[in-house]
Amino acid sequence: MIKKLTLWTTAFLFSLHLCGSGLARAETFTVGYIPYDTISYNVIVNNELGLWKKYLPQGTELQFEAFITGPTLANTMLAGRTHIGYISMMPAVILCSKPDMARIKMAATLGISEGTRSSVLLVRKDAPEFNNYGDLARWLDGKVIASPRGSGSDQFLRRFFAKYNVKPKEYLNQNIEAIATNFRGNKLDAAACWEPTLSRIAADVGEGYARIVADGRSCDNPDVGVLMMRADFMEQHPEVAKGYLKAELEAQRYILNPENQASVIEMVSKYATGIPKRILWYSIFGKVPVNHPDPIREWKNYYFTERERDYVNIVTPFLLEEKVINTATLPEGTIDDALARQVFKESGYPPFSDKAVLGVINGRLASECPFND
Repeated sequence: MIKKLTLWTTAFLFSLHLCGSGLARAETFTVGYIPYDTISYNVIVNNELGLWKKYLPQGTELQFEAFITGPTLANTMLAGRTHIGYISMMPAVILCSKPDMARIKMAATLGISEGTRSSVLLVRKDAPEFNNYGDLARWLDGKVIASPRGSGSDQFLRRFFAKYNVKPKEYLNQNIEAIATNFRGNKLDAAACWEPTLSRIAADVGEGYARIVADGRSCDNPDVGVLMMRADFMEQHPEVAKGYLKAELEAQRYILNPENQASVIEMVSKYATGIPKRILWYSIFGKVPVNHPDPIREWKNYYFTERERDYVNIVTPFLLEEKVINTATLPEGTIDDALARQVFKESGYPPFSDKAVLGVINGRLASECPFND
């Protein structure tokens, strides 16, 4: 009996030690992402390589949850079901404009382009050639046009409509799958959507049901991906937040290495199911538009530079004017990349160039694609 009591006591004391050290209190946090969006390729690489496991405190687990659109993901962050989210700037601003529901922070950036990821306008394959954006705008008058409302593509189209005074017959709220289906069925005249659906239905490497006629340069509308974190998550679990940002930094650097391009697409293809690898490759590494003199497809800054901050200040009043949000400014401290800047400084990586902190992705021609499927 004495021997048994000794064993029970030892086990009890050991369990107390585990609880005191935090090892027995495993916590799980949710990361939300959109697999059919190139800004989420980062999180897919992070998950597939298990990078986060190297940096998060012992006993911490992550659950990766896929969503179809940014607004849907944003709603789960407001509800507290998702702690970290990967979305574009428009839903990010909308999300941060609701501090009465939840405080959400813009903790890091995922990539920025001149408007070649989601600020891209497609027209049906039999549309005429356009000499300039003015000609395109007049053709769009009275046409049926679509985009996923509340997305970066929606923002781009609204700015394009405003700048060129476009008056469509119908402006439909359709998800990316509906847009692809309706182009195939000749039920749409034009649409804006994001990669990789963009490359899947366009003429460069995809099905050829539509062609690219304008991007964000047409109305000064860049694409920015944002890594969002709930403020209470960052405050209550700073080591988890910092560890995750370390993993995100490593994932971005992995993608920027040209030697890893094929490996990145192999990983992404497990999640963006139904899309050929050649299209997934072109969605991030291909040249869009193919005849543009600037070879840079996107660059990665990781934390907020002046360019991204300026863009937040453009998007916010625009959404107010469109009556999507009810404030002209976001709550103080919405952009909170102090932890990301600390992670970058501690990493020892020098800034890449004046244009990019981490590096750039130069767009390549379809003939250079390593995949044939």
